[in-house]
Amino acid sequence: MQTTGRPASPAPSGSAHLLRTINERAALYHLLENDTLTRVELRKLTGLAKPTASQVMLRLLESGLAVTAGRATAKQVGPKAEVYTVNADYAFAAAATLREPDGLTVAVSDLKGRERVSASTEVDFGAVAVDRAVLDLLSETASEAGIDLDRIGAFHLAVPGAHDPHTDTISYADIPGLPEARLRTALAEGLDASIQIHNDVNAATVAERRDPDAAGGLAVLWLGGEGIGVGIDLGQGLLTGEHGAAGELGYVPAFADRSGPDDPTFQHWIGAPALIELGRTHGVEGATAAAVMAAAVEDGTRPFLEEYAARVASAVRLLGCLIDPPRIVLAGEVASAGGEALAEHVRTASGRFGERVVPSAVEGDPVAIGTLDSAYADLKARLLDTSPADGQ
Repeated sequence: MQTTGRPASPAPSGSAHLLRTINERAALYHLLENDTLTRVELRKLTGLAKPTASQVMLRLLESGLAVTAGRATAKQVGPKAEVYTVNADYAFAAAATLREPDGLTVAVSDLKGRERVSASTEVDFGAVAVDRAVLDLLSETASEAGIDLDRIGAFHLAVPGAHDPHTDTISYADIPGLPEARLRTALAEGLDASIQIHNDVNAATVAERRDPDAAGGLAVLWLGGEGIGVGIDLGQGLLTGEHGAAGELGYVPAFADRSGPDDPTFQHWIGAPALIELGRTHGVEGATAAAVMAAAVEDGTRPFLEEYAARVASAVRLLGCLIDPPRIVLAGEVASAGGEALAEHVRTASGRFGERVVPSAVEGDPVAIGTLDSAYADLKARLLDTSPADGQ
């Protein structure tokens, strides 16, 4: 099985070069993790001698990775110390998310991790190739913010399907042209950057890592506006599977003794169409599955909530038995609409696994947030694996 992780980097040859590179990486790491640092603070964090710290900072300044941000404001005798910070415009991370059937969102963050610009649109993917649509929107959006595409060092894309890194193909996706596209290869022809493609639920799982309580690992049970899925991170990175298809719960039979072609899968059992139909039987209406859930919570339609929660609990028990995660996060548009009310019903129906069930802690779009988080982490890792003397 494959997990996501930091790319390996060969150690530079030559002891002097190696030592210099290690020192520069240490200094850059702390600049990335802190808003500003003086040389004294940098020496305390790295353990570098005063002359070495000065040389390292000089090389980071000359390379453009660091800039002077003024002088310290603390009261002290003598000249005030210069304050340094990472050069936010040195490199950028970019992300895009695809949504069935026609949604596309892009965002760009700087080297400080601040989102600088984002945009969303609807695309007729039957008329425009996916890679062309993504690159066009990214180029247009970055240009409006004064960001050159050449400065984008990492680009990550989330798709509603499973990307096989070996064949560069995407399965389980319902966007025209996506299954046939060699998307990473096509994007690389128009963008000179580190390119990675994620399943959308895996991207949402990355966003859930922002919650400090998720540090020990988690499984995300995605109850989306269309499909369902599972993201798994047991504390050692995302579990993506050999062909990128780990977590495709929607294709698993909902009942262990029924696996024929006409028998229900978990998508048929707890997915959006099933929820809407269940709502009708309980007199709860809505234009979308999330709207049905929101109406049920607002009206306090307990029979509906209990019946749907019992269905979701069957997936919770399956995850608890198979992967034993410390937390099972309910996320996605339906889960968001249900909030704590739905989570409490699911806890009650999940038996001994109920205490692990929590609602999402992410504010905003978890897929877009997680994809940009992944791209930014990739950018930082690659910069740390490159000596400033070697260039970006």
